[in-house]
Amino acid sequence: MLISIASMKGGVGKSTLTAMLAKYVATSMAIPVTVVDMDPQRGATILLLGPQKTASRKGPTTYDVLKSELDNIPSQEILTQAIIPSSYHDLVRILPASAALARLSGPDIPRSLLRLALCESPYPQDPLIIIDTGPDITLCEMSLAAADLAFVPITLSHQSGVPTLNTLQAAFHLGCPIGGLIPTMVGNAKWSKERMAQWRQSLLNTQLVKSRNIRLLPAMPYSQSAVRGTWRWGKLPNLFLPTLEGIKELIFSNQGQADEASTKEPVLSVNMLEGIADHD
Repeated sequence: MLISIASMKGGVGKSTLTAMLAKYVATSMAIPVTVVDMDPQRGATILLLGPQKTASRKGPTTYDVLKSELDNIPSQEILTQAIIPSSYHDLVRILPASAALARLSGPDIPRSLLRLALCESPYPQDPLIIIDTGPDITLCEMSLAAADLAFVPITLSHQSGVPTLNTLQAAFHLGCPIGGLIPTMVGNAKWSKERMAQWRQSLLNTQLVKSRNIRLLPAMPYSQSAVRGTWRWGKLPNLFLPTLEGIKELIFSNQGQADEASTKEPVLSVNMLEGIADHD
């Protein structure tokens, strides 16, 4: 199964969620997981390799793989060299990103590049491949075009509304089913929990969520452990497990498959997420 943690909004926790999910699935199911970093900011790469190893690494990256496909050169050999083990888990591998990925942005870049490259992957039979998209529109759409299923993190703010809508629109247009929306960085204080309950009801009542039967998964709580990446060592904190388990269940069950309506391009408008903006 190939999934994408996708959003055209920066700062919603895509890289953290990607790296946590990779570790959680690898640990709980004892299966290999490969992460594909499609973000020029290299968030997932830094989390899974560590800052020093990321900075000192000289090998090929996602950019080299995609550039090879763009030049009509088979990328299998480059993929074999590029995919490396995580520094923090024996069963997690990563195809690291570089800042050069930003060069592969624009309307003339084929959205099929990543899908074509992964068809030549040396690990095509991995039970799970996770793509971290980054906010760039081209790279996000490229990731959605390659995925079997997408999960969309969303912070509970007005600024998340339009980028989230654009991400969902792109997924529908590219035929990528939506596994669910994931509220992120939700606080544990009483007022935060009350606001979360209001937001949850608001999201469930929006036309887009209701008409497409989009699931709202358990919220990812805000935590210094998440921000600092200290969860990479030892066990994942229990407060993250409901979100990660909810995603895992959808990935590895028939519930994660697209229904016929999910692959049709809908007519959407900003008003479909108006409930999100109303509670900012």
